[in-house]
Amino acid sequence: MTAQPLARADLGALGPQLGKGGQAVVYEAPGLRLPDATGQLVFKEYHPGKAPRPGDVLGLIALRDQLAPADRARLDTIAAWPLRAVLDGGALLGLVVQRIPDSFFHSARLPMSGRSVTLAREVQHLFVDRRHSRLGMPEPTWEQRLTICRDFAAALDFLHGPAVDVVFGDINARNELFRLDDEPAVLFVDCDSARRRGSVTGEPQLDAPDWKPPGHTPLNRSTDRYKLALFVLRCLIPPGEQTSTCTDPAAADGVLDADGRALLDAALLGPANERPAAEDWLRYLSRQLGAPIDAPRLADVALDRTLVPAGEAVVLAWAAVDAFTVEVTAPGAAPVSVDGRPGAGRVRLVPARSGPIAVVARNDQGTDERRSEPVAVYEVPDFSALPVPLPRVPVDRLHLPELPDLGSVLALYPPVPDPPPAALTGVTAPAEAPATDDPLPYPPVRLPGLDLYDTGPIDVVGLMLSGPGDPGVAP
Repeated sequence: MTAQPLARADLGALGPQLGKGGQAVVYEAPGLRLPDATGQLVFKEYHPGKAPRPGDVLGLIALRDQLAPADRARLDTIAAWPLRAVLDGGALLGLVVQRIPDSFFHSARLPMSGRSVTLAREVQHLFVDRRHSRLGMPEPTWEQRLTICRDFAAALDFLHGPAVDVVFGDINARNELFRLDDEPAVLFVDCDSARRRGSVTGEPQLDAPDWKPPGHTPLNRSTDRYKLALFVLRCLIPPGEQTSTCTDPAAADGVLDADGRALLDAALLGPANERPAAEDWLRYLSRQLGAPIDAPRLADVALDRTLVPAGEAVVLAWAAVDAFTVEVTAPGAAPVSVDGRPGAGRVRLVPARSGPIAVVARNDQGTDERRSEPVAVYEVPDFSALPVPLPRVPVDRLHLPELPDLGSVLALYPPVPDPPPAALTGVTAPAEAPATDDPLPYPPVRLPGLDLYDTGPIDVVGLMLSGPGDPGVAP
């Protein structure tokens, strides 16, 4: 199928005017049907002298025509893409596009006239302080704002991807609409200014005044990335008078975490060729919403010990990215599942046998598995029943030496007077007793029946290691 241009007469009778801008007027086309489009269609008629070059628009239509069905359906979901060109003798009169869904519009009453109007929910309304707005636009929650930013990044990532591969160019406060239903989303409009990357066009793409990137380079993928970061900044900081013109990443202090601030700094302050891609923002914002786009990744698994007595626990520490749950299974034990969203944790396990511990991280996108070092589980010996019984000797068969009376022993060593009597030493006692190696001025005590033991220092280690007949023990 080839998307052939249409003539003005092919449109049939046009319905009421739906909108008007500086470039074109939009009308309903209730009688028009196209085989490759679903839903209602509209005719965007250019003002005289405002139409782009026909070749540029025909290239965008041909691009959509060449997409795989799934990619074409995705494009129609995120953008009001040109479906057909309407020509008059080779001159471009306008475009046929799908009608924007009602969920991207808001019914309001004008404050001055009281007249009821239907307004497109342009993203500029996200930057306005609701205290000063009299149009009654809904106030999105923080999670809804994150979701809108994520959908914006996802749409631009698809436009930059290999299937479409365009530079959208004129990203501004009016060329994207938002909705706040069950799944907040963004719709790109005025797509006739988009250009296939690397193509040579007759007209330059335009910049809105408050969305101009630094420098004066032609619009490219890098300038789209700059404007994406501007949108994220202005959508997430508190709405106010200066929100729609803010370009300073510091305004997001306390709003974005360190990873988000790093993306903003790189996009708005860094070199043009190092600006984060739409995919980087999509990954970050999805993670902030608790809905990662990647399978989880186990960053680390470590044990506090690898040798453990049977019945005792080991502690496994884990770290994971984008995990919803982490399941840990010790050998011979039931699995233990913990919350993986904190990003790290510890689990106490009692392995029933030796072997590695299995760790599995899970989310909606897949799993990641790792195994720890093997744990050696050993049995503790039961000392209550030794394998060789100790001999029992009857008391009446013990031949103990008869010990002398303690009083008779002490009588042999009377107390030494102070100072000692001269009659005992035969000399005058010196003023200070001479140094001696003996702690007492007595000969060693050798009790009858106990002289089989050496009275020198006892070598305890030697006694433990030596056997019968070894040195250190008398025969």
